[in-house]
Amino acid sequence: MKQDDKKKKDRTHLIVKEEPLAGMSMINIFRLLWQNKFYVHPKYWLRFWYAIALSWVTTPLRVIEILRFQRRIKKTKVEIDPLFIIGHYRTGTTYLMTLLAHDKNMGYVSNLEGYAPHFFLAFHKFTKNLIDMSLPEQRPMDNVVMGSDEPTEEEYSIGAMSKYGFYNGFIFPWKFKLYSRYNSFRTCKEKDVERWKKTYQYFVKKMTYKYKGKRIFLKNPTTTYRIEHILKMYPNAKFIHLYRDPYGMYASSVKFFREVFAIYALQTWKDEDLQQGILDNVKEMYEVFNETRSLIPKENIIDIKYEDFIKDPMPFMESLYKDLKIDGYENIKDDFVAYFKSQATYKPNVHEISDDVINRVNSHWDFIREQHEYIRLEPKNKK
Repeated sequence: MKQDDKKKKDRTHLIVKEEPLAGMSMINIFRLLWQNKFYVHPKYWLRFWYAIALSWVTTPLRVIEILRFQRRIKKTKVEIDPLFIIGHYRTGTTYLMTLLAHDKNMGYVSNLEGYAPHFFLAFHKFTKNLIDMSLPEQRPMDNVVMGSDEPTEEEYSIGAMSKYGFYNGFIFPWKFKLYSRYNSFRTCKEKDVERWKKTYQYFVKKMTYKYKGKRIFLKNPTTTYRIEHILKMYPNAKFIHLYRDPYGMYASSVKFFREVFAIYALQTWKDEDLQQGILDNVKEMYEVFNETRSLIPKENIIDIKYEDFIKDPMPFMESLYKDLKIDGYENIKDDFVAYFKSQATYKPNVHEISDDVINRVNSHWDFIREQHEYIRLEPKNKK
């Protein structure tokens, strides 16, 4: 069945509880609507008004949290620079962050803070129940378990607190290119960079306050674009970079983006634009990363190959603790092993590497294949 035919029968527009806009302040919602000329497709009005209603109802919670905690958060010092998991979305970064979440010596961003970053401190129990009620049991794109305590990306939090979140492009696909600019900020004004930094640093302080000064680890593919900005804020930051065969990465990304757009979007989109957006963004990601990687001290970054990592993560977990000089591996390794064994029956998606996938990757990402020494594939039916 063609993608357009699937859309005609698709009823995902009736899914409302997973809309990230619901976790934003009314001020930020207004910013985003202003950027999008207040256009919401009628198909998504139910989703939109649900989000507006929830944001409005929880406004007093945001105010109370500001009054109770803002001064304390601003006074918080990040004594230990964060650990960043970088690389594209479909390279095992979620698996790695879920493993690291078992290390109680570090803090992480859970779905609780990701989707409700404004009031999780003052109203923890209420927020937890709200998030658990809103999220599905599993992520639709890869069947990974979801829940308020499961780790997620701080990009959701930043997008809920400002207009600078890349994921806001999933909500407003017509402006996907605009929100993609906030990946690297290379075509943005300096004031935009500074505003994003201010929001980012405030959120990291908030997480540091929550975890009483522990190191925070952050998994966010967009950080791959932002190395130079991150190092200006956190010069001793450590990085774990994951990479993958670009053919599988592209096929997996297309599925991921289609699933996410379907449950987040407030506007319609063209599938060809979605695919081209993936191709363009990843190309920029690695161009920028290759330029800025040298800014990271060699002892503060390691690389992990996805295909090897998912087979047996334990050697890589031991290596990253040792190479990055992170204490506590011996105390936590049994928990890593237990989680790894618990996932023995999990089956990752198997993606068709069609001629279309091969042609797109070869014409846009061939340099990634060469860089990481993957075999170049050729289409079966050459034109």
